[in-house]
Amino acid sequence: MPMALRRRILVCGALSLVLIVGSAYPTQPLYAQQGAGAPTIEESSVDASPSSADESAANEEQASSGDDTSATDDIEATPDTPVEEVDKQDSTIATTPRQRAIKQSSQTTSSNEDPASIEEAYQNHPRGPGVDTPTLPAAPSVVMTPPDPVLPPPLTQLELVLDWHPSPRHAALLIADALGLFAQHGLDVTMRPPADPDIPAKLVAASRVELALTDQVTLHQLVDEGKPLVRVATLVELPLTALVAREESGIDSALSLIDQRVGYSDQAGHDIILRAILDEEHLNLSHVDARDVHFSIISAMSEGRIDAIVAGARFSLPRQLADLGVATHVLPLEELGFPIHDGLVMVANVNHLASQRSAINRLVAAVQEATQWIVAHPDEAWQIMVKQQPTMDSAANAEAWPDIRRRLALRPGAVDVARYRRLEHYLWEHGLVDSLTPPEKLARDPG
Repeated sequence: MPMALRRRILVCGALSLVLIVGSAYPTQPLYAQQGAGAPTIEESSVDASPSSADESAANEEQASSGDDTSATDDIEATPDTPVEEVDKQDSTIATTPRQRAIKQSSQTTSSNEDPASIEEAYQNHPRGPGVDTPTLPAAPSVVMTPPDPVLPPPLTQLELVLDWHPSPRHAALLIADALGLFAQHGLDVTMRPPADPDIPAKLVAASRVELALTDQVTLHQLVDEGKPLVRVATLVELPLTALVAREESGIDSALSLIDQRVGYSDQAGHDIILRAILDEEHLNLSHVDARDVHFSIISAMSEGRIDAIVAGARFSLPRQLADLGVATHVLPLEELGFPIHDGLVMVANVNHLASQRSAINRLVAAVQEATQWIVAHPDEAWQIMVKQQPTMDSAANAEAWPDIRRRLALRPGAVDVARYRRLEHYLWEHGLVDSLTPPEKLARDPG
């Protein structure tokens, strides 16, 4: 076959292939549909197929021979995008799927060329499931340090002045403290004995301390004097005070107190109780030799300085004196005509009750829990108390413990309104208080 004919066949084949490829990948309609810019000249050259390469080789061969220049002109006139149109579009975006695939392939190839350098570049970046991309800071996927501990709320401070030295009648308070019940209710309770048995309730009235212990009789007397006091809890719900007389004195009734030396330890014992039991026999204080013995009850009785004593230790004092060789007998107040009353109460300042109500309510709840525990564990409670207060460990207190335990108030917050009204009327009828005070001004349930 002549050389010129072969070249013509090759040129025609290349031209047909270019036309087929151009019709399969129309450029301008795709630009219009996707809204992308026209391909750059460099991208057009990348998009050339192997047939285009054969076409170029044929053109060079035809140009060297100088034959069929018109065929070469036809090859150059392929349906491609004009250069002016390319200048008007964004020349950086690949428009056709094949162009985008080629560009992505080239990027992937370049990134895979040196994997060691990429590993070194991101060596110090955070890793793990919480990292989205190694080039952006990411939040840690786990907590690296433990959270700050949750601190308990601060304890409420309360100061409580006892009515006497620690004894079995303070069992509910001592056990509540020993078992940690105060702390469980958010309280830090400081308990201390008084320097004077007449002081505790007066300290509360003067806003010197928050709480104090006293007996119901003293409460009625101080409220009648205008002191801003109110009962908020009952620890012992039956009388503890009695008239304890020496056996040799012959005292067996209020009438037999005439011309006898009768001691008392607090002001209410003199002004209220002794006057009341004398008045039952139409007597008064001028018929007896009343003596203030303060805390020296045992020594005054054992040394014979007094013949009888009005004291709030009816269960332990007889045994204490018996151990010293002094025989006595007890005349309970209720047998001398004095009404039943609360033997030991807790008082607060009525002017501060609103602000202290929450703390007092929690204190009463702790005392109630302690009392219930004592009833269920009486022997263990006694062992705890004598360990906590070694001065309580005596034969007299051990003998008095069962009697006192039975008189502990199981519901310390509850108020026996009738009892307070009855005692107030008794005191007023005997001229021991100047006016009648309503029960609600004498006692309240803090709950």
